[in-house]
Amino acid sequence: MNPFARLFDRLKPAPPPDEATQAGLRRIVELVDKNLAAVSGFERKLALPVANARAWCARLAAELPPPIAIDRAAFAADPLVHALFGSVDDIARMVAASAPVRAFLADAVDAGDDFVALMAARRQEKQTLGVAVQGELVATDVPQTLLQFSNQTLVLPAADIEAERAAMIDAGFDGLLQTFAAHVEQAREIYKSLKAEREMRFSPAVQAKAPFPPRQIPTLDARLRQGFEALLPDALVDELARFLNAPQEALSLAAVELWVTRTGVLQNAAAHDAEADPIRFMELSSRDRRRHVVLPVRIRRADARAALEQARAARDEWMLI
Repeated sequence: MNPFARLFDRLKPAPPPDEATQAGLRRIVELVDKNLAAVSGFERKLALPVANARAWCARLAAELPPPIAIDRAAFAADPLVHALFGSVDDIARMVAASAPVRAFLADAVDAGDDFVALMAARRQEKQTLGVAVQGELVATDVPQTLLQFSNQTLVLPAADIEAERAAMIDAGFDGLLQTFAAHVEQAREIYKSLKAEREMRFSPAVQAKAPFPPRQIPTLDARLRQGFEALLPDALVDELARFLNAPQEALSLAAVELWVTRTGVLQNAAAHDAEADPIRFMELSSRDRRRHVVLPVRIRRADARAALEQARAARDEWMLI
């Protein structure tokens, strides 16, 4: 290639970001800080990190298993569904309590018999004493670990799995931005506290009672200056670019396999008895190390509407009483 042609190619402006990346840049302004859009090179610095973070979210969405049915039949037949809920009625209560599901059913045209959603829950293990068969004897007060799930929630309802995965990608990216925004807000609070401390320590009343040691003034001022500079829009854009280029540090999925009995007792995978079944699910870990079970599920529209009607009738009855 002609050297002048190569130079010309280098001088050509970069192509504009694709539609998804542009939407991601707009979400940064909405969820993190509207002032960031005024930073010189905002789009240039963040376009690739945004695309990288969204690609990571797409990878996580693709790693989730296909949706499983959650209904009365599944509660009886599927060990995972049976473990996730204390009773079959808990499924209906979860559906009725979901504001996104209520809105979806109110707005969506009934294009099919069912819809999909993302179920989230918290896994807990409780140490207790129970009854166990040891050989030909029944032993009591045997240490056992019970598997329990709590905070079952339905989010991101969609008509089909393609729309569901697209919603997961958007929600995952928003979650990354919200994590970063929380970090920025925490940094702002620390800076405000340091500023208030300096003002208090140098007030005439405090200085008269307990003068601030002069040797500590440079240290406090350096911390204030560092906190101030870190919160400047240019610095935030650079830090956000680093954050979005390593999204796996803030959002990751891990596969979990457990052996559990129908009564919820965990057993060793290498030495389980015939009453235990394997259950497999994915857990989402965030930057603060909190873990949530995430599971795509399929729900019949008729079941969901029945759950909503049952909850509405119970609420009306309670109000009459």
